[in-house]
Amino acid sequence: MEGKIIATLVSILLLIPGCVESDLELIGQEYRDPPEAPDFTLKNQRGEEVSLSDYEGKVVIVAFIYTSCPDVCLIISANLDYVQENLGESSEKVEILSITIDPARDTVPHLYEWTNTMGYEWDHLTSDRASSIRAVWDNWNVVVDAEHIANSLPPEDTTVRFAVLNPDNSSFVTDNLCGGSQSQRCYSNGSEFAEYAFRENANITYDISEGVIGEWRSNDSWTWLLHSWDSENEVWTQVSTELGNLNVAFDTHLAWVASNANLSNLAPGVDCNGKGWVMGTGSSAHCMCDEGWERSDEDWLSCVSGDGTEPEHSNGTDPHEESLGEYEVGHSTVTFIVDKNHRKRVAYSGINWNVDDFLHDVKELSEE
Repeated sequence: MEGKIIATLVSILLLIPGCVESDLELIGQEYRDPPEAPDFTLKNQRGEEVSLSDYEGKVVIVAFIYTSCPDVCLIISANLDYVQENLGESSEKVEILSITIDPARDTVPHLYEWTNTMGYEWDHLTSDRASSIRAVWDNWNVVVDAEHIANSLPPEDTTVRFAVLNPDNSSFVTDNLCGGSQSQRCYSNGSEFAEYAFRENANITYDISEGVIGEWRSNDSWTWLLHSWDSENEVWTQVSTELGNLNVAFDTHLAWVASNANLSNLAPGVDCNGKGWVMGTGSSAHCMCDEGWERSDEDWLSCVSGDGTEPEHSNGTDPHEESLGEYEVGHSTVTFIVDKNHRKRVAYSGINWNVDDFLHDVKELSEE
């Protein structure tokens, strides 16, 4: 089969046909010795954290899909919708969770819009941290085409900037590694971020309570004003929130600005090493590099020297498009039914399964 395999999903299952010791009559492929279903914490289409363990005592359907899939995933989602609509008295005992294999495009806002359009009310889960989503795939023995995902997820080693504009209009920036976690925070709050950026990373004297940053101390004629980088409008904006109350995610860039300085002298929140401009926001932010420079594979927000030719993606198109454009090859997948004790009990491979058989198994397990 020709064409690039853009998103091939293969599930490696340790399935052995046969029955567990149960009086249930199940139609799908059963696990002879049902393994524990690995827990996870991801975000749904409303931005809420959802864990498998939230549904202890319920049967949980777990499906791996992506919304741009032109065929297979649409069928699976339609089947799940049918199941949800026909659970009857079992509806309170069953939850459905769809987990994306295309987190670059299946962002929280996109999933919110897509599920509303499709009329799907169950949770569709994603993550904008590579380690978080990969861990789920690995734990569930789901293998996603490496090339596709390598071009879909931002690198873990992203940085957040804390800049300073002094009263004499001189400035400096500190770029600080974002620790990150499933909570999407790089630091516990803005105060911790500032302490790390100035004291630990840059070894600069810092005590904002005393008005001191480096050699400058505020006085009656000027003071330090906190600003944050507005990625959408590409400007620094003053914020009234106390530094300690600010959440610092991997798209948060802050600056202390002297009130008597000219804000135009402050470096942007992200600047591609001065060799390009930033397109997109949040986890989708990436450099559009100047001619002769190209985006680093290691850091989406930097440009490295090229060979003098026009760098790839410099025509203003989204660099995701090459890797996430047409899905020329579909994927095979597996939809799991997890019992009330959160063990993998039944699996339905591919899409050529009877939805009424699937519904039968879900209802059987809900009454176990």
